[in-house]
Order: sequence, then C-alpha cells, then structure tokens
Amino acid sequence: MTRRESANPEVTENSAVVPGQTVDFDIQQQLAELQELLYDSFHIPLTAWSVVDEEKILDQIDVIAEFIPGAVHRAIAILEREQQILQGAEVEAQRMIEVAHQEAQRIKDESGIIQKAQYEADQYKAQIQQDCDALQRQVQQECEALQRQTQQECDTLRRQTMGELDQIKQVTHQEIQQFRQQTVQECEALQKQTEQEATEMQRDVDTYADRLLSRLEGELGQMMRSVSQSRQILYENSAEHNATITNRPPVATAPPV
Repeated sequence: MTRRESANPEVTENSAVVPGQTVDFDIQQQLAELQELLYDSFHIPLTAWSVVDEEKILDQIDVIAEFIPGAVHRAIAILEREQQILQGAEVEAQRMIEVAHQEAQRIKDESGIIQKAQYEADQYKAQIQQDCDALQRQVQQECEALQRQTQQECDTLRRQTMGELDQIKQVTHQEIQQFRQQTVQECEALQKQTEQEATEMQRDVDTYADRLLSRLEGELGQMMRSVSQSRQILYENSAEHNATITNRPPVATAPPV
C-alpha cells in the first residue's frame, strides 16, 4: 500500500521530531478518533458490514504512524544527558589530579611524605573509582529503563493497532498485512537501535574509566619516584655532612690545674 500524505498538513515528521522538546501527541486520543470514524460509518442492515470513508481512515492511520519515532528522540535526550555527565566527570577528575599534584608539592619536604602521599593517592584513586562505578550504574539503569519503556510503548501500540485494524472491514487483507509488517519492523528496528546505543554507551564508559585510572596510576607513580629521589638526595647530603664533622681533628684543651 502506498503511504498517503498526512491528513493534517501542519503535523509533519519534522515538526513532530524535535530533539530536546516534548511532542504533545496523545496516541489514545488518535486511536479513539479512528474508532469514532468506524462507529460513524454507515452500517449495512442485516449484515456485519459497514461502508467506511477510506480516505479518512487512511489519513488517521498516517497521523498515528508519523509519531512512532517519538521514543527515538527520548533516547537521544538521555544520551545527551549521559554525555554531559561524562564531561562533568572528566572535569572533576582533572581537578582532583591537579589538587593531588599541588598537595604532593606542598608536603614534599615534610616528614612522613611517602606515607602521606601514598594515603592521599589511595584516597583519590578510591574516590575516582567510586565515581566511575556510580556513573556506570546510573548509565546502566537509565539504559535499562529506556529499553523497558521503548518495549512497552511498542507492545502497546502494536496491540492497539491490531485491535483497531480488525474492525476495518473494507480494507483489503493485503493492505492490513503491509501496515502490520511495517509497524512490527519499525518497533523491532527501534528496539535494536536502542540496545546497540546502550551497548556502545556502556563500552565508552568502561573505556573512559580505564583510561582515567591508568593515567592517574602513571602520574602517581611518577610522583612517588620523584619523592624517593628527593629523600635520597637529602639522605646523601646528611651523610656527607656527618662524615665531614667526624673527620675534623680534635680541638686541643688546656690541662686541668
């Protein structure tokens, strides 16, 4: 069946699909209007048949079909939100690394520098790990919620569409089958795309967390080596100073009276 133009010229795919905006569209109301068109059709007496306005029926079905991609844009909105969360986590991690460098420089000449630096490094590393774990859990939960919501919407739309199509007696079997297959394919494609995007998002989060922790581990190792070299220099200078004092000749003293 050739897809017809929308019955409402002001409601197009471009106007219904706007990222970051909420589409004011009630599928229940549209289906109720479709049902009303069927009820208002002329009923042939003594038969189970009715004469329907094919033009109005097809236009109403097109209006409903145009707004199916709404769930896709909710998924895009969630992905944009997760991108903002990842960017915020990267900024916070950079700030924490800079704080670690400053703190390491400040305590460089103090006693117990190795223990204190190691303790604070462990604290920062644990904090970053906790933040990454929390972010991963949040992303996973939102992805699962999005998948469930998308599946529920597809199932609801499929059941409602199938139930209403059974009452359209004048539409040929071939047209009904084509519309049914189109609805199922769109729902399956939407679900597959959502699952793929959720998998890619989880993989990106894992890669980012591993890269961030590896970089922090390398910088902390470099800082620890610098601290050890500084202590070695202090130790060598102290040893040379003690050896100089030891090698001096004894100072003569007057004999007791």
